[in-house]
Amino acid sequence: MLSIESGSLRGKKVMTVNDKRTRYTPANVRRAIFNFVDVEDMKSLEIFGGSGIVTFEFLSSGATDATIIEASKKACSTILKNARNLGVKDKINLICSDFRNAIAKLTEKYDIIFMDPPFQMGLADEAMKKISENSNIYDEDTLIIVEHSKREEISEKYGELAVYKVYNYGDIKLTLFTMGGK
Repeated sequence: MLSIESGSLRGKKVMTVNDKRTRYTPANVRRAIFNFVDVEDMKSLEIFGGSGIVTFEFLSSGATDATIIEASKKACSTILKNARNLGVKDKINLICSDFRNAIAKLTEKYDIIFMDPPFQMGLADEAMKKISENSNIYDEDTLIIVEHSKREEISEKYGELAVYKVYNYGDIKLTLFTMGGK
């Protein structure tokens, strides 16, 4: 079980996915995200949702609604159970599909996009390319946060999206992208 670290749902438990391939954003990294972004009234997108913990943190801290993309049926089931248990099922749109297909079908603009793909498989780079090809989901105010291993290099620029800041937490890097890197 994981615990929500902040906001109105602070302390509530979130079930994990019973699959050794699923890695979770550590609590200290989740807390750190809220040191540099205020998600109140934001619309969020989480790619590689896992248990949905980051989305639930966003909703707990005031995000209005959220979309989660997750390919694993087991993880999708866990996300739905967690959303019901937390009373936020009506605030999430869960897309159980591979990110490659799902991103191309999105039509809404998001204020914040977060992804935490499996480490060192090139998926962060691939997902950033897909996002940059689908410019109708972001604008000049969108913040994209990519959680990846410090040993996994990703490009500094994807189309009009460029690195804004990078934060290091042990083996984990959070690389932030915005339009033009501003």
